[in-house]
Amino acid sequence: MKPIFQRFCLNFGLIATTLAISGCVVSIGSRVQSPPPPPAFQPPPTVVVSDPGQAATIAEIDAAAHFNMDSSRTQALGQIAERADLAPPVQVHLINTTYHCLQFDNSKVAILQKMIARPDFCDATRHAIVTQLGRLGFESSKQDLLNRINQRLAQTTTQ
Repeated sequence: MKPIFQRFCLNFGLIATTLAISGCVVSIGSRVQSPPPPPAFQPPPTVVVSDPGQAATIAEIDAAAHFNMDSSRTQALGQIAERADLAPPVQVHLINTTYHCLQFDNSKVAILQKMIARPDFCDATRHAIVTQLGRLGFESSKQDLLNRINQRLAQTTTQ
């Protein structure tokens, strides 16, 4: 009986040593990786305007972007989006800031919808919205904005 036990111990020892040397790794858990962390806030490019009123509006947009709560940022940016006579560079800055500083899709979409509904909605604003649609998480939000833009463009061509 001793030789069988010795063989068993020898074989078991060889297998254990082989596994230890080969670096066998056992992984316990799911194969799904956690999503990457969101990118750090990067301020939109600097916008230069010659009108002091437009410069003040840009400063207000930048100030609103630094509010602590998403709801406060959304409210402040929404109020600015409803103002009359925003120059195209200011509109684009507001769009860029909306995409960069708001966390929730519904907050972003609310501001972007207001911008699309503006009487002075322009190609630069449309370009800023469309080129950053990938920052929205829901396909329905992206589709809604594209539909609103298409409806808006259809209205302007029939008028």
